Formats: sequence, C-alpha cells, structure tokens
Amino acid sequence: MSLGIRPLSLSDDRAEMIDILNRNFGPGQEARFDWRHIRNPAGESWSWFLYDKNSFATVAMATVFPRTMRVDGRIVRAGQVGEFVVDVKYRSLGPALKLQRSTFEPVDRGEIALCYDCPPHDEGMSTFVRLGMAANCEVYRFATRFRSDEYFAKRLGNGAWTKPVVAAANLLLRLRTRTGGARNVEVQKHAGRFGEEFSHLDEIVCPPGSVRSSRAAEVLNWRYVQDPISGTASLDTAAKYQILVARRGGELLGFTAFLIQPDGAASLVDLFGVGSEGARLELLDAALDFCRSAGASGLFGLCSEPSELKTVFETSGLRRRERSARVVAYTKPGNGLSAQISSGAKWSFGQVEMML
Repeated sequence: MSLGIRPLSLSDDRAEMIDILNRNFGPGQEARFDWRHIRNPAGESWSWFLYDKNSFATVAMATVFPRTMRVDGRIVRAGQVGEFVVDVKYRSLGPALKLQRSTFEPVDRGEIALCYDCPPHDEGMSTFVRLGMAANCEVYRFATRFRSDEYFAKRLGNGAWTKPVVAAANLLLRLRTRTGGARNVEVQKHAGRFGEEFSHLDEIVCPPGSVRSSRAAEVLNWRYVQDPISGTASLDTAAKYQILVARRGGELLGFTAFLIQPDGAASLVDLFGVGSEGARLELLDAALDFCRSAGASGLFGLCSEPSELKTVFETSGLRRRERSARVVAYTKPGNGLSAQISSGAKWSFGQVEMML
C-alpha cells in the first residue's frame, strides 16, 4: 500500500471533500460545509487528503478548524482537529499516523499556537500513543433523567406489572427541588444576536491557568445564530438552540445554550458565567425546568475533570456517567505555551469546546 498526502483547496477540492464526508458520516454534509470551513470568525480551515498513489483514489481526510481560545486569560488562535475520516479498507495505524502528523503543520508554521484533538476511545488514542503523546485532560458525560420509562423498559420489559414501578419513579423525578443559585438573579430567554456585553463577559470570566474557548460576541453569533441547521435564525425543522441569560439589575452574569434532540434527549451545549457557581446554578435549573416542560426525557452535558462545571452539574442533580473523550493538545516544542499547556493548565472544557 503506497499512500500520499496533499493539502486541499476549499474551492477546488470542495466536491471531493463533501463526497468522502458523506461516505463516512452520512449524506447531507454539504449543509454545514461553508459555515464550518469558510465563515468561521477565527478563519478558514486547513484540510488534507490521503490518497492511494496507484489508483489516485482519495481514501482519507482530516481537517483543522481554527478556534479562538483563552489561555490563562490571553486570546490565542488555536485549532481543533475534526473530520478525521478513513475509508474502511484503509483503517489501520499507518494511514492514521500520516493524517495526524499533517494536523500539526499549522502549528509548526506558526499559523496557530496550538491544536487539539478529542479522541472518544482507545482506538482514537492509539495514534497519539505511537507519537509519544498523552491526554491533557479527560471529559465525562454528566446526565439526569426526567422520565424512567425507557430505563425500566430495557431492564424489566413493558409488562403491565412494571407500570406502578415506572409511575412511582417518574413521580420522584418530578419532585426534584430547585437548588437555588444566586440571589436577585433574573433568568430570561435570549433571542436574536449576541452583543458586546457578551464579549465583556468573556474578558472577565478568566480563572487563572484556564484553557477554554472564547465566548466573544462574534463567536457566539457564528455558533448559535448562523449555524444553518441548529442556529436560532435557521428556518428548517431541525432542533434549534435555546438560549437563556442571567442578569442582576440588567447586568449580564451568564448564559446557557442547549438543544432538545429529535429523540427527546436534551443536550447542554454551553454554560458560562461569573463566579464558581451562582448564576450558573440558576441557569442550569432554568434549563432543566424548560426541558422538562418541553417533554424531554432527560438532559446531559460534558465536563472536563478540572472544570468548575463539575460542581455545578452535581449540585443540580447531574451525575457523572462514562468518559466521553480525552483531549490531546499539540504545541510547537520549545515555546512558552508548550510548557504552560503540558503542566499546570486547567482545561475548562464542556461540549462547546468539542463541537465543530
């Protein structure tokens, strides 16, 4: 097997890129292509094809999407690895290693300060293990249920004798008490674009040593308003982002973004605000109430182990489940950021840092 690799043009190679994404992820990948690759406020993406030198057939692809991050409060242009797809016939460590090394190129050229990948399982970690790299943090799924029907159906079946058990369990879930976060905090639904007050919030919520994505207004508008499928401005029938904001005396304290999926599960995409808990508890409680009233079966969110979100999740009744992913970062060896990232950094990652 003789394989070559080449960088891609987002215009000239667009059709072939969409074709390999459709082959591996399912049809419809063109819907978000321009939004993800070109309209990103952090800049255009970098992509590579792996091809068979004998047949010239494209067999794999990887992309680095630029992201505006905050590292210890400083704005840093980073990149997230995504669209890592390999056709079935070529799924072995060798092709994956070629692609993984390519994703380091924008860092080595100085176009971004770091890049990170989020392998969800040991197979995805194998390339990093071969490269001598370790995970910088682990991300776990936290969840709570609103209904127990599906849980008991899987374990006890759907017989008539299970109905009293299900009814009693659902009653207990409905009787969940609010935690109560911060005093004099008003939570309300947010509609429309995000203004400069969100950029100000992004500047002041910077725990020492933390690594997280930026919540500047232009980033939030791109992700939550302009997304052609789930954005609040979208006109199709897909699940839309629901945005809640917390204020005290008119001052913005935080916000949350979540989706209710077609299968009834609610996904907490983002929860951000001042203080270690406070307004974020109020926001999470309000999101839970909203999702429960909308008929959702439960709510889940993602949280890295060092993140302050862990305490907020647990206080509001979300319990840690399985590991969702590990985060592996690459920086150019020898620079100051490399030492900071490899030791002492507090990875404050949630679902938004892992979404593309």
